[in-house]
Amino acid sequence: MMRQYLALKAQHPDALLFYRMGDFYELFYEDAHKAARLLDITLTRRGHSAGEPIPMAGVPFHAAQNYLARLLKHGESVAICEQVGDPATAKGPVERQVLRVLTPGTLTEAELLPDKAEPVLLALHWGPRQTLGLAWLNLTLGELQLAQCRSDELPTWAVRIGPSELLYSADLADSSTRELQELQRQWPALAGGTGAAGPARLSLAARPAWAFDSALGLRKLCAQLQAASLAGWGAQDLPLAHAAASALLDYAEHTQGRALAHLATLRVARPDELIELPPSTRRNLELTQTLRGEPSPTLFALLDSCQTSMGSRLLRRWLLEPPRNRTPALERLQAIGVLREHLQQPLRQALAGAADVERIAARLALRQVRPRELAGLAQTLQRAAVLAQLLQSGAVPQPARTVPPAESALLTRVAQHLIPPPGCADLLQRALLPEPAAQLREGGVINHGHDAELDGLRALQSNCDAFLLELEARERARSGIANLRVQYNKVHGFYIEITQGQLDRVPTDYRRRQTLKNAERFITPELKAFEDQVLSAQERALAREKWLYEALLEQLQPYLSALTELARALATLDALCALAERSLTLDWCAPEFSLEPGIEIRAGRHPVVQARLAESHTAFTPNDTVLGPKARLQIVTGPNMGGKSTYMRQVALIALLASMGSYVPAQRCRLGPLDAIHTRIGAADDLANAQSTFMVEMSEAAQILHRASAHSLVLMDEIGRGTSTFDGLALASAIASHLHDKVRACTLFATHYFELTRFPAEHAAALNVHVSAVENGREIVFLHQIEPGPASRSYGVQVARLAGVPAAVLQHARQLLHALEAHSAAAQAQLDLFAPAPSAAFEAAEPWDTAQTPDAQPPAPEVAAALPPSALEQAVAALDPDALSPREALEALYRLRQLLGNALLGAAPGAGH
Repeated sequence: MMRQYLALKAQHPDALLFYRMGDFYELFYEDAHKAARLLDITLTRRGHSAGEPIPMAGVPFHAAQNYLARLLKHGESVAICEQVGDPATAKGPVERQVLRVLTPGTLTEAELLPDKAEPVLLALHWGPRQTLGLAWLNLTLGELQLAQCRSDELPTWAVRIGPSELLYSADLADSSTRELQELQRQWPALAGGTGAAGPARLSLAARPAWAFDSALGLRKLCAQLQAASLAGWGAQDLPLAHAAASALLDYAEHTQGRALAHLATLRVARPDELIELPPSTRRNLELTQTLRGEPSPTLFALLDSCQTSMGSRLLRRWLLEPPRNRTPALERLQAIGVLREHLQQPLRQALAGAADVERIAARLALRQVRPRELAGLAQTLQRAAVLAQLLQSGAVPQPARTVPPAESALLTRVAQHLIPPPGCADLLQRALLPEPAAQLREGGVINHGHDAELDGLRALQSNCDAFLLELEARERARSGIANLRVQYNKVHGFYIEITQGQLDRVPTDYRRRQTLKNAERFITPELKAFEDQVLSAQERALAREKWLYEALLEQLQPYLSALTELARALATLDALCALAERSLTLDWCAPEFSLEPGIEIRAGRHPVVQARLAESHTAFTPNDTVLGPKARLQIVTGPNMGGKSTYMRQVALIALLASMGSYVPAQRCRLGPLDAIHTRIGAADDLANAQSTFMVEMSEAAQILHRASAHSLVLMDEIGRGTSTFDGLALASAIASHLHDKVRACTLFATHYFELTRFPAEHAAALNVHVSAVENGREIVFLHQIEPGPASRSYGVQVARLAGVPAAVLQHARQLLHALEAHSAAAQAQLDLFAPAPSAAFEAAEPWDTAQTPDAQPPAPEVAAALPPSALEQAVAALDPDALSPREALEALYRLRQLLGNALLGAAPGAGH
C-alpha cells in the first residue's frame, strides 16, 4: 500500500495527497504533519519504514469538504485519490487514481466556493526588456483573458485581476522570483480592496519552463476556440501572453483531469479600458470591505439586493471594473429606467430561487455536476422562459406603459438569451426524478419510465416486501412456529429468526446463519436464491443508474454554450433589477455624462453613511460639489468630526456609481470623462516593510502625482501631518500646487493647515470650502454643511473633550493653543508659501547645494578662471588618496567637511562675501 501511495505522491509532489482508505482520506509523512498542523487533527502512526514509524493523519470521507475548504483557504493544493478498482477482484491493494486536484485558482465545487466570489487562475511569462505576458482564467465563467504590460505594472494588474493562484516558470530569474514573493507578502493589504469574499492569500505555483511556449500556446488557444487564428479576437500578436496561456491551459486541464469544453470566450484586456482604482482607493472608499476587513457596511453590501449568487458576482465585477467607455454605463442606465417603471418587482419575484446556472454549466462541462444541481437547472430553465416572456411582453397592460421594454437594447439582448435551448428542459425532466438523491452513489436519481431495464430492476426490489410477507406466512404454517419472522439487514442480508424456545420445531432444510442471545437466525435455499436475486438487482440498478447519468451528461454537452449565455443573461438581469430596486428604495437619480471635464453634483449624499444614519432615524445633510476647468481644486477645511472625509468620499462614490452605470445618491449628477480615482486618506504604517506612517503617506502621494491626469479625480486628506509642522505645511503646499498647475486633475484637498486657505488667492482654478460648525461656549455642534470660504478653526480641543480627555489636560491645551495662535499670527506675515515654483535649473541642482538660489546665475567661464582658488579647493588639490592611511583619510574627510561648512557660512547673505 505504501508503495502505491508513494508512487501517486511522486506524481503530485506539491499537493497534499488525500489517499482514500475505507471511510477516511489518509495523509502520510510530511503531508500528515502539515495537515495535522493546519487542520488541528490528531497525528498518529501506521506501520514502519526503515525502522521508523510512518506518520499518518486522516479526515472522515463524509466530512472531507469542510477540511478541504480550510486547506484551500491556507493556499494549499489537494490531490484527491480514490479507489477505482474492484475490491472483490483486486490482488493486493485496490487500484487507486488521482481523479481531481483542488487548487485555490481552479475550484468549481459549490461547497468550497463563496457564493459572491470567483477563483481566478493567473499565469505570468517574463519577456525581454522587462515586459510581461499575462493570461488568466475564470473556470466558472469559462472566460480566458490575455494582456501584455511592463513588469513594474504587475501589482496594478494583479489587483485588477484578483487571482487566487499565480503560475510562473520554475527557471525564473532570482530578481523576478523575489518580486513575486514580495507580491505574495503584500497581497493581504493589496487585495483588501477586492473584498472579504476575495482571495486573502495568493498561492504561488512553479511550472516547468517548457510549459511556457509561445507557439504551443497559440496552437492551444486556436484549438480551444476552434479557430484558425486569433485575429478575430485581436490576440494574434501577443506572444508573451500566448506563452502564459500555454502553461495556464495545461495546468487547468491537469487539475480537472479533462479538457475544458466550456471555455469558449477569449478577451484581450487593455490598460486604458477601465477606470483605474488603485488598492488605496478600493480600501479607503470601502467598496467591498471595510477598513477593519469586514464585508459590511460597504458600498457593495448596500447595492447587493440580488436574488441570485450569479447576479451578486456580476454586480461586484461592475463595481470594481467600471469602464472608461460610457456605452455600457448608458445601456445599464437605460435598462434601469425601464425596470423602475414597469418590470422590476415581477422580475425579482421570478428570479428568486433560481439555481446558480453559471457554476452548474461549468461543472457540467467538467462532468462534476450533481443530480440535485441538474434538477435545479431544469426548474431554472422554466423560470428563464417566464422571465423572457415578461421582458418581451411587459408586466403591465400596453395602454399603461409609457416606455416599452423594447426601448432598452440591453434588456432586448437579455430577453433573447433567456429563451431556454430547445429540448434541454424536457431532457432533464424526463431523465431525472423531481427530487433526486444528493449523491449518485445513493441511487434514486433517474426518473421512472426513462429506462425499461432500470424499471425492471427496481420492480424486483419493490416486490421484495410482498414476497417476504408471503414467505413468512408459508413458513409459519409449515413449521407451526407462530412468532417466526423473515427479516433483512445490510450486514447479514435476509434471514428467518426463531426464538430459543421454538428451536425444536425448526425444519431440516433450515441452515443456521447467526446466533443471538435469545434467538437463532436461519436461511433456506429458497430465501438464499431470492437474496442473491434482490442484492444483484440492487447492484445492477445502481450501476445502470450511473451509466444512464453519464449518458445524460454526454447528451447535455451540446447545450453548454447556450446554458452559459443564459447564465450571463440571468446574472445581468438580476444585477440590473437590484440596481433598479436600490435606486427606488434609496431615492437615487440617473446621472448625466458630459464630454467636458468636471463633476457637478447637486444635493449629493454618502450612500453608506446615509443608510447607517437612517437606521437610527437620523437625517443626512446633502451637499453640492462643482469641479471643472475653472474650479478644479477645492481646499476643504473645517473642524475635526465635521464631515470633511465623508464629503470627499461621497464625491468619489457618486462618480464611481455613475461610471458603472448605476443611479446615484443625489438630486442631480453630471460627470465628465474619468480615467482614475486616486485617494490619499488616513494614517497607517507598514513596519514589516520598514515604512513609517509618514513614509506610507508620501509613497501614496508620490504614486498619485505620477499617475493622475487631467481626467482623474483626486482625494487628498490631511497630507503632511505625519512630520513636523513646517515640513508638512511645505509639502502640502507643494503638492497642492503641482496638482493644480501640472496635473490639473479634479481635486478635493482637505487640510488643517489654515495657511493653505491663501492658496486660491494665488491660483485661479482653486477655491476654499469649509464644513460649518457652531460653538456655544465650550459646546460644539457640527452642521456637516459644505459652505464657500475657509474655516477659521479646527475645534480639536472640543473634539478631544468629546473623546473623554481629562479636564486638566484640556485646560492646559487651551492655554497653549492661545499662545501658539498669537505667535503664529506674528510670524505669518513673513512667510510666503505660494512663491513661484523653482526654475528647472534649481530643480536639477543637488539637494545639498544650498548656495545656489533660483535667481543666481553661474559665473562666466573667464570670470571663474580668474578667481583665486578657495581654501577648500586648495585642500582637495593637495590630497593624494593613494598615499593616505585609513586614519589619515578619515582626518582629511573631517578637515574637508569643516572647510565646506566655513565656505557655506561665508556665502550666506550678510556675511560680507
